[in-house]
Amino acid sequence: MFKFTVQALFLLALASVGTPTKAQQLDRPITIRMLDSKTGSPIPPTKFEITVNTKDYSHLESISPNKDGVGELVVKGDTTQLSIEAYYESAEHTFVNCDQVKDTIFFQAHWYAIPEIFSTGIVAPNKCSKLKAVAKPGEFVFFVRPMNWYEKFKQ
Repeated sequence: MFKFTVQALFLLALASVGTPTKAQQLDRPITIRMLDSKTGSPIPPTKFEITVNTKDYSHLESISPNKDGVGELVVKGDTTQLSIEAYYESAEHTFVNCDQVKDTIFFQAHWYAIPEIFSTGIVAPNKCSKLKAVAKPGEFVFFVRPMNWYEKFKQ
């Protein structure tokens, strides 16, 4: 009897290790707001391109925002972080993300933790102006400005 009980407990423990929890399996939405770095007003881009990382792979998601510039990205339970770009003028140019403007590498991606977005919300740094915003849990807010002529030329 003892040997059977130990074997049963071992098999039960082994089965539970490979089974994802209910929280890991859920797809959850993240609200994405893009704001003008000078005015704080929402800007409706042509599209958002979001690179999402899981522990095993990365992939690109393309979403269309509504007329107010708000988009919704549904992420899988194993998604760990994201990086985002927004396009305008029929997806010909990207907006300049204001968390990147003072980086030494031109248009270097910044990554944001998905668990933090769900727990507190994230507002990306605005290095274009002193304007600030507030994010709610489940919300990612970032500031942008249009490219200047030189940035368009370099792109």
